[in-house]
Amino acid sequence: MPYAPGTRRRRTPLRRVLWAMLAACALADCGSSLRPFRLLVEVHVAARANQNSPIPVTLLAIYDQKLFQQLSEMSAKQWYEQRDQLRRDFPSGDAFTEWEWEFVPGYTPPPAVVEIPRNANALVFANYRSPGPHRIRLGPHQRIRIDLDGEDLSVTTLEAMESSR
Repeated sequence: MPYAPGTRRRRTPLRRVLWAMLAACALADCGSSLRPFRLLVEVHVAARANQNSPIPVTLLAIYDQKLFQQLSEMSAKQWYEQRDQLRRDFPSGDAFTEWEWEFVPGYTPPPAVVEIPRNANALVFANYRSPGPHRIRLGPHQRIRIDLDGEDLSVTTLEAMESSR
């Protein structure tokens, strides 16, 4: 209801606190840590990668720190053997989110964009036939290139590739 001309609204302590909180959020950009960041993922698959066999690749965004510690010690083979049980153990998606692909040697797929929450840690697993961990932890980058070579994978930030040219 509008106030009559010449009258002033009372400033209550609660109203002052609310305005102060709103101003602080505007200055500190509250909620920005919860907004996901977009990650551009380019993939290059070598012509004879994985003994000329398709390579399953999983990108994980992990929100639970204990689960991240557990997964960061797993090899890709262990991840692919245990992932169905992990999906049953964490069914709601509160612990991790996954993106899965399978790449054929010699094929260059179009780039993919995934949204990863800022409070998540990220891992990439590639299920090679050769022994090895075939796991890489991702940093907070905006653009990466996953190279699926003959026997292992590597990740390069596209910013680093462009600056070295």
